[in-house]
Amino acid sequence: MRWWLALWYVFFPQTLRQGRGERRAVEHARSILHGTCAAQTQPAVDRRLKRPALAALPRHSILHLVPILIVSVCLFVVEQLPATGVLRDQVADTHQVVGVAGDPAIIYGEMLLPAAALIEADDIGHGVISYRNLAIFDNYHILIEGEQLGELASQYGVSAESIFWSNRLDERDVLLAGDELRIPRVSGVPYIVQPGDTIAQIAAQFEVDPVAILLFAPNRIDGTTSLEAGREIFVPGGREDLSAEALRKYGDTGTIAEITAQATGSVRDSDTFLRSGPGRAYPPLGVLDARRVLRPVGRHAEWAMVEDPSYGVGWVRSDLLVLAADVFAALPEITDIPPPPPRWVWPTYGRITSRFGLRTVPFRSFHNGLDIANRSGTPIVAARAGRVTEAGWCRGYGYCVRISHGEGISTIYGHLLRQPNVSAGDQVEAGDRIGSMGSTYDAAGGGYSTGVHLHFTVLVNGRPVDPLRFLP
Repeated sequence: MRWWLALWYVFFPQTLRQGRGERRAVEHARSILHGTCAAQTQPAVDRRLKRPALAALPRHSILHLVPILIVSVCLFVVEQLPATGVLRDQVADTHQVVGVAGDPAIIYGEMLLPAAALIEADDIGHGVISYRNLAIFDNYHILIEGEQLGELASQYGVSAESIFWSNRLDERDVLLAGDELRIPRVSGVPYIVQPGDTIAQIAAQFEVDPVAILLFAPNRIDGTTSLEAGREIFVPGGREDLSAEALRKYGDTGTIAEITAQATGSVRDSDTFLRSGPGRAYPPLGVLDARRVLRPVGRHAEWAMVEDPSYGVGWVRSDLLVLAADVFAALPEITDIPPPPPRWVWPTYGRITSRFGLRTVPFRSFHNGLDIANRSGTPIVAARAGRVTEAGWCRGYGYCVRISHGEGISTIYGHLLRQPNVSAGDQVEAGDRIGSMGSTYDAAGGGYSTGVHLHFTVLVNGRPVDPLRFLP
């Protein structure tokens, strides 16, 4: 039975009964008139039988038929409406599902809709509910200096971890004032769909109920279409582990909530030297505390020229500042840099066994350097920045290194254990390792060694002077 006929029968059963009775009367009259009065009555009977079926119905039934047809068409159209984006008010078919980041989600018939989407709904209470195309991230926040992720989490009602992963802060090592952060609608993590992924696999990876992903309206997943690789979806209630190394990049905060937006040019760590030039050879102007704000004004190599309110213009290594790479690269290059002042360091450590000058043991002679004794292999470093002029086997000294420091000053490092770590022509900084302590000597050249030590000589315009005049 057709659905519309069933509806007709429910409301107007007497109509159908009357129609069947009149049809039986017509058939009975036809059987009586057949043969005796056929010639006279047949045309009349034929005309009656050929009348439309509606003529057999009472007039009041025909009048009722029009509204019935109108209602039937309306019901048919409503049944064909798509479920996506349109909900009928089926209170009897609704129930709550808990598990979407702790918030309830509503199921209307076969339509899944998180309660969070109803907040954005239009026309609530009019029998049909339609909602906008919701986005995963409904807010964007510009950071100001000193803001912490924990404060943003409280402000927007999501977890600090959700903000961290929504902006892939694990791939950065600083949170800068002025950065724009995406704020998700609910706590969870975003996920880029990989080829072959299914909702069940993604849910298992983040240890959540698959329903949580399906119920999140901004994901726009109807459960019948396959997931498109490369698409970003959101996993409500999902979490990712954060390594201790990632937190250390943000200054050993201890927790994600404590990560703080820093001003561009601020100092990363305490006890940072502000130097008079771009290098360790330049003396420090002062020691800076962490988070001290400096204004970058230039660059040279890996050093940034900055202005400090107390010390004035100085230099700090760029990796010791909160300074984005593109900001550092955009600073003007500084080329007019004075040479560093002389800086001396001790060439090794140990016990001084013989000083510069006249000595009587083991025999009377003049000692043109300083002997420093220690274990074999003790590191030997350049006492001052300069250029290596000789490295290898030297007359009288065995293995040795000679360095020219300019201004007529040079140094000699004798009796090394083996071939030096540097070669002639190399540029070295004060403190760079050049070899190891030993006891080699060249007897043919007049050299001699009674034990493991370093013979260190300083020459000014070719003449030996007391090294202690220069060593700090």
